Amino acid sequence: MTTRNALVALLTALAAGWPAASQALAPAAAPPTSSATPPASQTLDPELAAIDAELRRGLGGLRVNGTPAPYRAEVRMVRAELLSLDGSYGGVVVNLLDRQSAGAAEIRVGTAARDNTNFFGGDSGIAPIEVALEATPKYAAKKVWLALDNAFRGASKAWSQKQVVLKRLAGAEQPADFTPGPAPTVRLVPLTETRIDRDGLSAMVGSLSARFGEHPKIDNGDVHVQVLRTQETVLDSEGVALQWVRERAVLAVVADTKAADGMHLDHGYAIHFQSVPAADDALLAAGEALVDKTLLELEQLAAAPMIEEDYDGPLLFVGEASAQLLGATVATEAVGTPAPLGETGRMVDLEPSWQPKLGKQVMPAQFDLVDDPTLPGAFGSFDIDAEGVRPGRLTLVRDGKLETLLMTRVPNAKLAGSNGRARMSAALESGATISNLTLSSRRKGLSRAALERELLARAAEDGYEFAYVIESLRDGTVLGPVPRESAAAYAGTGNLNLPLPARLFRIDASGQRTLIRGAVLAPASMRVLRRIRAIGSQPHTLPMRIPVGAYGGFGADVGVDGALSQTVDAQVTTPDLLVDGLELLVERGEHEKPPTLEHPLRRKDKPLRRP
Repeated sequence: MTTRNALVALLTALAAGWPAASQALAPAAAPPTSSATPPASQTLDPELAAIDAELRRGLGGLRVNGTPAPYRAEVRMVRAELLSLDGSYGGVVVNLLDRQSAGAAEIRVGTAARDNTNFFGGDSGIAPIEVALEATPKYAAKKVWLALDNAFRGASKAWSQKQVVLKRLAGAEQPADFTPGPAPTVRLVPLTETRIDRDGLSAMVGSLSARFGEHPKIDNGDVHVQVLRTQETVLDSEGVALQWVRERAVLAVVADTKAADGMHLDHGYAIHFQSVPAADDALLAAGEALVDKTLLELEQLAAAPMIEEDYDGPLLFVGEASAQLLGATVATEAVGTPAPLGETGRMVDLEPSWQPKLGKQVMPAQFDLVDDPTLPGAFGSFDIDAEGVRPGRLTLVRDGKLETLLMTRVPNAKLAGSNGRARMSAALESGATISNLTLSSRRKGLSRAALERELLARAAEDGYEFAYVIESLRDGTVLGPVPRESAAAYAGTGNLNLPLPARLFRIDASGQRTLIRGAVLAPASMRVLRRIRAIGSQPHTLPMRIPVGAYGGFGADVGVDGALSQTVDAQVTTPDLLVDGLELLVERGEHEKPPTLEHPLRRKDKPLRRP
């Protein structure tokens, strides 16, 4: 997906082809924002009142012989302003400021005990809504009416299909499909004006990307700045009316090149913001450091040797890699949403791994894992979830045992009731995920040097004279899918596909460290978190943006074009982690030959210089 397609990324997580209103803005246009805290109780504005009336009319009037009446309806909407900038080698190739809007209607038929949802295949009872760029009550009423009708047809069909399966599975106990919601809540946030320095940010992107000219060993590269400002609305037939106004931005650097053997390598980093960034000296300095770090590390990676053999000894995750490991595992596998019902029963292969482990040991004793969206000033904090439930501090793991899961209003066989973890992206995709996740232990942590000594000692017990340290995992939220098929790993016994190591070092007993490329983490299971053998003495905190639900987490490859629209804000705090149970595999595959014509920046006769 190109950067230009970032303008429609709001809709990517919805069903394909959903309509959106779009309008190009003049360069001087100033989109609105608000950080005001709304009063606890408010009346609906004319547009929301019209939508609310249609929801109630739909519940009372939507009927089809042979299928139950609807018992719940919901509308989700987003109005957004998106600035998308892309600079490459000193040129600004994308500079677009756009307004978009989209919506969705959902109908549930039957009862909360058994409705049309949680069923694999068929229409889920969700239909798109065309949403005007400005609040327009009559237009909204008409479009909601049409969407509810379409959603009801799909829900009725899905309910009928589900009944056939349930009759075939007579006797098999199934959890309820939904649980009671919160008390009626109205929380509206108006949009007010703010200013995005489009010209200043555009000039900065061009300046930052010009630094690529000083790195002729890099084939391609881009500097991206995206600013997404949204007003997101949830309105349901149970009396919940919620709005959020969010300002989210990202400065990302992505680059790629080829090693001498033809292996296509990419690398990238991002700085995340929760407000509109100013094009000032501080941002310029941070951007310059980010560009230089990305390009230098990619050059080092291209020159690094390949991993020589598969390795199944201990691994040490340090710095951001330890947080990324938890973001790629706990964020998805601690989700409490049950696997959907299929033709032969519950599709347990799609069930998050920790659901059957409640009350059991999932981490070493003395380890606690806490998710706390109320943590003041933390990157993943929020005060009310997408279903109107107020979240609180949640201890997922206490003394190594799993106490609970990340729950929405969808129950599973062991847990019912939400704990406020339903989160919604700007693309209107809703699901459970982490907020501010913290791993702590009553064990004494070790220094980095002591951890490496322990790593080598445990590796020697496994017959290795060396071991591996992972400093970072590849960030698919910035880079998207891996640009080579050979990077897929098919070995292992688990169902977790972990990101590739981005910075992987081989260390030996003499203390020599060698950067290595071409290694793949084999698919694993959540048992790996039971095999944390030692931890560091200092915690590291990493803000990240991850898609929601069991298919989200840090391992999702949405790319920079979806880094704002298809994600929510989260934060992971953890010390360094020394773990057993993971395998490093040699990436085996054929690579493309280098280009026949030499890269222009590598010409020795007339090298190109940064202005």
